[in-house]
Amino acid sequence: MNWEILTNSKLIENLGWTLLHSLWQIALIAVVLFLLLRILKNFSANARYLVSVFALAFALVLSAATFVNIERNSSSNPFRNEFSTAKNDGQIDENVRRAEDFPPFTKTEIQPANSKDASVFASIKSFQNYFNENFSAVLPFVVGLWFFGVAFFTFRLMGGVWQLHLYKTRKISAPYSEWQERFFVLCEKLKITRTVKLLQSNLVETPIVVGFLKPIILIPASIFLQINPRELETILAHELIHIRRYDCLINFAQSVVEVLFFYHPCAWWISSVIRQEREFAADEAVIKSFGASRLIYANALANLEEIRQMTNQTAPSFLVAANGGNLMQRIQKILQKNTEIKRSASIAWSAMLALTLISAVLLTVFSPYSGEFVNAQTKTKNRKLAIGFVSIPPLDRTENPPKDADATARLMIAKLTQYKIPAIGFVQGAMISDGEKLYPVRANIVRLWRDAGFDIGIGGYKHIWFYDTPFEEYVANTEKNEAITKKILAEKNLPLRYFSYPYLNTGKSTEDKTKFEAWLKERGLTSVKYTIDNNEWMYSYAYDMARNDNDVSTMNEIRVEFINYMSKMFDHYEAYSNKMFGRDIAQTMVLTPSRLVADSADDLFEMITKRGYKFVSMDEAQVDEAYRVEESFVGKSGISWFERWAKTQGRKLRDEPKVSENVQKIWDETKSKK
Repeated sequence: MNWEILTNSKLIENLGWTLLHSLWQIALIAVVLFLLLRILKNFSANARYLVSVFALAFALVLSAATFVNIERNSSSNPFRNEFSTAKNDGQIDENVRRAEDFPPFTKTEIQPANSKDASVFASIKSFQNYFNENFSAVLPFVVGLWFFGVAFFTFRLMGGVWQLHLYKTRKISAPYSEWQERFFVLCEKLKITRTVKLLQSNLVETPIVVGFLKPIILIPASIFLQINPRELETILAHELIHIRRYDCLINFAQSVVEVLFFYHPCAWWISSVIRQEREFAADEAVIKSFGASRLIYANALANLEEIRQMTNQTAPSFLVAANGGNLMQRIQKILQKNTEIKRSASIAWSAMLALTLISAVLLTVFSPYSGEFVNAQTKTKNRKLAIGFVSIPPLDRTENPPKDADATARLMIAKLTQYKIPAIGFVQGAMISDGEKLYPVRANIVRLWRDAGFDIGIGGYKHIWFYDTPFEEYVANTEKNEAITKKILAEKNLPLRYFSYPYLNTGKSTEDKTKFEAWLKERGLTSVKYTIDNNEWMYSYAYDMARNDNDVSTMNEIRVEFINYMSKMFDHYEAYSNKMFGRDIAQTMVLTPSRLVADSADDLFEMITKRGYKFVSMDEAQVDEAYRVEESFVGKSGISWFERWAKTQGRKLRDEPKVSENVQKIWDETKSKK
C-alpha cells in the first residue's frame, strides 16, 4: 500500500479521529470517576471497585461507539469523500461547484442575533474547518504511532504470558500433605466451587494466582518455612477470594485495555484504581471470613512484602498477588476500626500498637536502603559465610546406605556451582583407600570436587575423637590421610592447606592440642574453626533411612524440618556473634555432603542468602579478627568456636535449638537397636 492510498484511507482517518476524541472522553470519565470515588469514600471497597471497572469498560465502549459513529457518518456523506478525492487530484467536483453556487444567507434565514455573535460564530466555524483540514493530514502519522505503541505493549504483554507459562510448568511440585488438607478445608470454608490447584514453586517469591480457566495458586517453597501457618492461611484465603471473584479474568482484560489506551495517562490511572480497590475488596473478604484475625493478616502481608523486597521480583501486571496494591494503605484499612462492630478500648489499643510496629517495619522496607535492612530474622548486609563439608565421601551412617554416592556428589557439586559457593571438602581417607591403593569409584568423588574448582582439605584417615585417641596415634591417623589425599591433589599440582577436626573435638588436654596445632603448622596446614555447628547429620541419617524405604512422605517432612532447624541455628549463632563481638563476624559452617543437603540445597542456600550472607572461601572467612580471639577449651565435647570463646571468657552458653521430635525419635530407635 503506497503512502497516498494510506493517507486517503477512510479507515485510517476514522481511527485517527477516534483516537483524538478518546483524549477528552477518557479524561472526562476519569474526572467523573474521581468525584464518584470521593462520594463513595465510606462505601465498601467492592462498590468502589465495581464503579472503577465500569469506568474503564465505559471508556472502551465509548471509543468503540465513537468509531462506529464516525464510520457511519463518513459512509453517509459522499460529499466529504468526493471532496477529499477531488482535492488531491487538483480538480473541483461538480458537487463542490454546486455547493459554491449556493446563494448567501438572506435576512429571512437563521442568523446570529447580532453582528458580534455572528463574528464569534464565524471564528469558531473557521477554526473548526481549519483544524479538520490540517489534522486530517497528520492522521496517518498518529495512527501509525498508535499501532507501534500497541505492538510494543502487546509484545510486553505476551512476554508476561510466557513468564506465566514458565511459572506454571517449571520447578513446581505438590506441597506437603498437611498443607493440601488445610487448603481443601479452606476451599470449603470460602465456598470455592471451582477446581483450584495448590502448588509450591522455586521460581516465584510471593504467592500468586495464575490462570482463570484452570486457576493455580503458586506458593514459594520457602514461604512454608518463612511464614507461620496461621498467617499463610490468610494469604491463601486472599488468593482464593481472587479466584472466587474472577479477578484474574478481569485483570487480564484490564491489561488488554491498557494496551489499547497506552497513550492516555487517565486510562492508566483508572486501571491503577481498579487494582488498588480490588486488593482492598479481597482484604475485606478475608477479614470477613476470618473474623478476629486482622493482626495476623496484617503481619502476613508485611512479611510477604519484606520477602518481595529482598528478591526484587516483579510479576506480570495481569497476575494477582497477595501483596499487590499499596501495602501501607491496605494494612491501615485492615487494622482500622470497623464502624459496624463495637470494639473494646483494649482491642483498639492493640490494633494501633500493631499498626505502629508494622509501619515501622514497612518504613524500613520502603526506605532508600530497602535492599539492605535488618528485621526480626536478622537479615543484614555484608554478612559472609564459608562452608566446609565433612567427610568426602560421606560416612555410611545406615546399615544399607544409598548406593548412589556418585550421583549425590554430582548433584551437590552442581548446586554449589549454581549458587557460586567456594566450598571446601574434607577427605576421610578410609573411605577412598585401604592405605595402599585407592578405591576407584570413591576416589573419583574426591576428584569430582577437585576438578569442579573446590578446595580439598583433610580430616583423619578414620573419623575418630581426639579425646579418645593417644596423641601419637592421632597424628599417625592424620598423616596417613594426608598422604592419600596429596596423591589425588598432586595429579593437578594442587596444595593441601586445611585440616578439620573430626567431631570438632580438639583433644583432652591443652598440651595435646598445642602440640597438634604445631604439627599442623609444620605441615603447612591450618585447622578450621567452625562457628556454626549443627546436628544436620542426624537429619541426614533419618533422610537416608527414609530413602532406603522409598518413604517419600517422610523424606518431605524431614526436608521441611531440616530447613526450619537450620534457620533456628543461624538465629542461635548470629545472636552469639552480636553478643560477643557486637557485629556479624564472618561465619564458618560445617555440613556433610549428604543426599539431604543436596536435595534441600535450593531451600537451604536461598534461606542463607536471604539472611544477607555472601558465600566466601575459608581463607576469606578466617582472616576475620574474631578468629584470633583466644580459646582454651579442651574436653570430651565437640563444640563450635562461639561456644569455645564463651567458655574461655566464662560466659554462660545459650540454649541450642533442639532437633525435631520426628528426627530425634528415629535416631533414638536406631541407638536402642545397637
